Amino acid sequence: MVLTPTYYVFKMYVPFQDATIIPVTFDAGWYTHAPVAIPRFDAIAAKDTNGKLWLEITNLDPNEPVEVEAGVAGITANLTAPKVDSVNTFDAANTVMPRQISAKVQGGKLTLKLEPKSITVVSVEQ
Repeated sequence: MVLTPTYYVFKMYVPFQDATIIPVTFDAGWYTHAPVAIPRFDAIAAKDTNGKLWLEITNLDPNEPVEVEAGVAGITANLTAPKVDSVNTFDAANTVMPRQISAKVQGGKLTLKLEPKSITVVSVEQ
């Protein structure tokens, strides 16, 4: 059996099921690939039934990392791959899979460097 990128994304999104959505605001900037322009990243937040806050950030830019600051601290997991259309195969079963990322907490803010074409989920203890 090969675990697909969709499997990992679904697994990372499990904490958002039955959770209460928390509004987030941010200035994502733009990624442009003529003639299309899209926000460089997207984010959602929710509080689960146990009161833990979850933040998900997707870096839509396939080429450049994004540095994000949030007023929270927590544990991180990240899903990225060598190319936008990477897949797992029997010969290369771990091309796309969750990886730990580093975070910096300073002055009450959490700074995350998000790899290109990645999905990051952060859990926050309050």
